[in-house]
Amino acid sequence: MLGRSFLSLCAGLALVCAPLAASAELQTDPMLLYATMKAAYDKGAASGWHLGDELDYFSTVLDAGRAFELRRRDDPENYALKGTAVDLATRLRYDPLTNRDAAEWYVRLAAQTYANDPARGAAAQALLTKLDAEDANLTTLAKDADADATSNATNYAGDVAALLGRVDADVRAYDLTKDPYYRSLALDRAAQPDFPIALVAPETAKDLDAFTDAARLGSIGYSAADTDAAKAIVSHRAAAKTIPTIGRVLSHQSYLVITAPADEYFGKTKLSPIGVRNALLRITKYLDAGWGPQMTGEALYVVDALDDWRQQYPRDYELPRLLLNTYKTLDRINSPQARDAEIRVKRLLIVEYSTSDEAHSLLSG
Repeated sequence: MLGRSFLSLCAGLALVCAPLAASAELQTDPMLLYATMKAAYDKGAASGWHLGDELDYFSTVLDAGRAFELRRRDDPENYALKGTAVDLATRLRYDPLTNRDAAEWYVRLAAQTYANDPARGAAAQALLTKLDAEDANLTTLAKDADADATSNATNYAGDVAALLGRVDADVRAYDLTKDPYYRSLALDRAAQPDFPIALVAPETAKDLDAFTDAARLGSIGYSAADTDAAKAIVSHRAAAKTIPTIGRVLSHQSYLVITAPADEYFGKTKLSPIGVRNALLRITKYLDAGWGPQMTGEALYVVDALDDWRQQYPRDYELPRLLLNTYKTLDRINSPQARDAEIRVKRLLIVEYSTSDEAHSLLSG
């Protein structure tokens, strides 16, 4: 059951949110996303708050919260939403590696806002400590992803979303660290009789299938236990072929706008999407001419623009490609500032966009 903070916030939602007309092109409208959050809450309350309902609600809170922070920062609800974000991030064991909302900056901001709050201060500070540790060490991030998913599986025993989440966390942890421990965990957990093999998300299934095929064939690095688990997975998958594959149905009526408009401008230097791409091309030409460290400032302006871009349009399909191109550009600039930015851009790509082809390309390289 959700705590009083969730209930009190959503009681207010019913009074504030009026139905909003559908739009062919959704804008970053805080009130539209606020109404979507209310719908997600109502759906969860009606179905008894399974983990999938709570994760769905959390996703809408993150969208609404970011919209208020970007468009209506002085609105009192902006502060209230950050409190709800802290509550849910704590309750649901928020983890940047397994969260699909690319919202770490907002979760961190919410925790900073409530760090000295009498009621939420301890939870907010614990959240910040965890995020700082994960930011400093990718091994810690992978370990926490498994621990967080395992905690949810314990708290929501037998819940489909919890079972899927644990395997997803182990697959991502392996991709991040290449530690076979996580690969073995993923195989073992996916081999359990109660694991919903037919509902594995495509981005997780791709890696899990590769593990399964390699283990079944006795490839180097796989244990006998891995091989046994792989055989069980194949058997379960064959039995599940008659079961229709249905993803978790989200109650989202709208999200933050997915694609940045061509006439939007980001960062201190106000670069448009075309401006970001042109800046990377220009920097590359100067690097080809041997300018090296002299291009540090220009490259950092691109990073700044991409930071602003991803905060406003976190699901833009172009971001992973631009982050990878920026990483490669920074790698060619021999300066301390560029190196620091390179490390940060790499983490953004492999953590917040971990299922993208660009992230897999960088990790495999």
